[in-house]
Amino acid sequence: MQISKLLQPCTSWDQALKPQLKQQGQLKQQWSKGASPPSIHALLAVASDQLAEQLDAAHGSEVTDLGIFRAHAAKYEREFFEDMSALGVRCPDVLTRVVEFMPEVVGYVQRIVDNGMAYESHGSVYFDTVKFREAGHVYGKCKPSSVGNATLASESEANFETSEKRSQQDFALWKAAKPGEPSWESPWGKGRPGWHIECSAMASKVIGAKMDIHSGGEDLKFPHHDNELAQAEAFFHQDGCRQWVNYFLHSGHLEIEGLKMSKSLKNFITIREALQQFSARQLRLMFLMAPWNKTVSYGETMRAEMRAKEQAIKNFFQNVAVALREGEAQQAGTAAKWGADELVLSAAVQEAQVKVHEALTDNINTAGALDALSGLIKATNLYLAGKQQAAAA
Repeated sequence: MQISKLLQPCTSWDQALKPQLKQQGQLKQQWSKGASPPSIHALLAVASDQLAEQLDAAHGSEVTDLGIFRAHAAKYEREFFEDMSALGVRCPDVLTRVVEFMPEVVGYVQRIVDNGMAYESHGSVYFDTVKFREAGHVYGKCKPSSVGNATLASESEANFETSEKRSQQDFALWKAAKPGEPSWESPWGKGRPGWHIECSAMASKVIGAKMDIHSGGEDLKFPHHDNELAQAEAFFHQDGCRQWVNYFLHSGHLEIEGLKMSKSLKNFITIREALQQFSARQLRLMFLMAPWNKTVSYGETMRAEMRAKEQAIKNFFQNVAVALREGEAQQAGTAAKWGADELVLSAAVQEAQVKVHEALTDNINTAGALDALSGLIKATNLYLAGKQQAAAA
């Protein structure tokens, strides 16, 4: 079913209200005065979440066009890369989309079945955690204490406690098709990938049987990353794989004024909203000043601190640029003998290089690296101030 048909009952409202009435308060005011119902665009601006839930409940099972699902994902993919560009984050070397890797995903699941560590049940395929252990593997490497926690495990899988499984710790690799869900052909009938399998399949295709560094939020340790590991080790079992990833970097969460960012707390901040309060450099400094595996606090206090740090860096580069221009004009391109001040500054540069390297090789201590650079900025500013005083004397 096409999305235009789902919205058809509301399209007659489009000429009923002027497009500029987009805020909820304005809509209520106009409606209370007896005005015509709001336009579809104005209505979606204030009630899109509620309408989406109602439309999905009423007509979701009728959607069969895979293009609708892809268009939905493409919208957020586009916005994500726009946000990354605004932050100054480089593009990845490889971009993987699960819809483009469906044959690889099906083949990945089939090989795990062939290796005896997965089984088909009612059109779905489940990972067999018992057989996985019996084959000499360890399940739950990232967060062993959470293995068996049905509450955590069920967050990644609808109907987690189904009777289709042999063990309650087993998880879905392939789910049988349901009305209203995207589906693809497979040896087990039409269905879709489980949440975890797509990551293992795509990464294995691009990187292979060994990954050095894997990153993600700390909330992904279990079940997502533990299941990723299990799937990959089962897939590469015949190749002797017992450790697919060497190192995991699980990043901390973002807090808003001391509280965890959450839609339920209504303190959810998007990157675009953050960039209205912070510059891209300020945001990058904020994250670099905190340990990568700890919580970062976002708020007005942090904004003031990062604004000051950014200004200090800007001033440093401006002062250095001026000094270089003046030096080139005075020296006419010839090198000058270093005095005591130049030797002190050179030592500060070398010390900063050593400290930055030591910090980054010590658990990626970006805050320590920035501290070293701050020390170099201070030493350089003292050197430049001394030269200005000497010239003025």
